[in-house]
Amino acid sequence: MRPKPIIFSLLLTLITTATAAQPPPHDTITLTRADATLAADHYPAETDAPVILLLHMLNSERAAWDPLIPELLDAGYALLNIDMRGHGESGGTRDWDVIINDVAFGWVGWLLEEGHLGDGGLAIMGGSIGANVAIISCAQVEFCRGAIALSPGLDYRGVKPAPALVDGLADRAALLVAAQHDASSSAAIRQMFLNAKGDVSARLYRGRAHGTRLFDSEYESVSGLILAWLAEHFSSDDQ
Repeated sequence: MRPKPIIFSLLLTLITTATAAQPPPHDTITLTRADATLAADHYPAETDAPVILLLHMLNSERAAWDPLIPELLDAGYALLNIDMRGHGESGGTRDWDVIINDVAFGWVGWLLEEGHLGDGGLAIMGGSIGANVAIISCAQVEFCRGAIALSPGLDYRGVKPAPALVDGLADRAALLVAAQHDASSSAAIRQMFLNAKGDVSARLYRGRAHGTRLFDSEYESVSGLILAWLAEHFSSDDQ
């Protein structure tokens, strides 16, 4: 009879693990554009909570942000986690100019039309080419407070964020993050940091992890950095 408690304990562990793995409550939504239907997960928060729009890497999808989502929600942020066109559940071709338009006008327009953008403000966060899109899109949205860029580049497939960072975000903010041995991204953020006019912070980590893969090797530090930056730029004194 002694094995029974062990079996029960094992079953309880499995049940607890399965429960913990369930994603936080959210609404999966679609946005119909002229040539494609796009998909995203919307995680609501309290009225007038700041909204963070999340952009994944090339050949990735919105699930790449899953490790960070619970902490962002616990900190009180509303989230819109999108599949960029041609990725995940979003249709269409990977035209990056059109993707920038999707973000800056399509998805931000949806947030406005549905009443999800109040006085809390907006920030856009991306990884790799999504980081470039985040910087450019934020610069095009006048009420976007700033962009968080994990492993941006000077030129990913023709997407060049430096002018948007220097001019469009000159009176706003950005956080630039890369790994030291991710050569193109570490060189890019050094150059962008030197040329920037606004409130720009930069952090280089050891190793060569790229974009959202920084969560695999430096999760605690990267997540803490992101949350601290958001807390600073969405403090009650700024609203």
